[in-house]
Amino acid sequence: MTAGRVDTPTPTPAPRWWTTGLLTTSGLKALILPAVTLGLFQMTLIMRLVRAEMLEVLRTDYIRFARARGLTTRAVHFGHALKNTLVPVITVAGLQFGSVIAFAIITETVFQWPGMGLLFVQAVQNVDIPIMAAYLLMVSLIFVTINLVVDILYTIVDPRLRSTISRAA
Repeated sequence: MTAGRVDTPTPTPAPRWWTTGLLTTSGLKALILPAVTLGLFQMTLIMRLVRAEMLEVLRTDYIRFARARGLTTRAVHFGHALKNTLVPVITVAGLQFGSVIAFAIITETVFQWPGMGLLFVQAVQNVDIPIMAAYLLMVSLIFVTINLVVDILYTIVDPRLRSTISRAA
């Protein structure tokens, strides 16, 4: 009996220099459980946050005015309420994406996938400081990039921020 994701034959559309079994049926089946493990906890947190924010926004005056104008429930929820709930949701989603990266080490270890998590665990076991430093530097750069993307998404979602940025420039 084998453990982890076993090697599968390379599919025919893959280039010759790229050998992977991930694009095969068995490779995609082996991806389901780790992806569910990483995403389920984060998804529930974000769903609860969206629900709480939507309930709060739906009680505001401008939502009552939108309903009084005769807009459909779908237009009120998606056109008005959801836009105002996205700013805190984007913030939490960006922060939680960092924990997905951190938990990927544990998930790779549990499911015995050879990857960056296994490399980091072996570096810790062997006290390989350069590899640990390179890994932590890479994770730090990913966090900085995620924060930059979150800030850019703020300006896309919230028109008040766009006008503030254009006035400052």
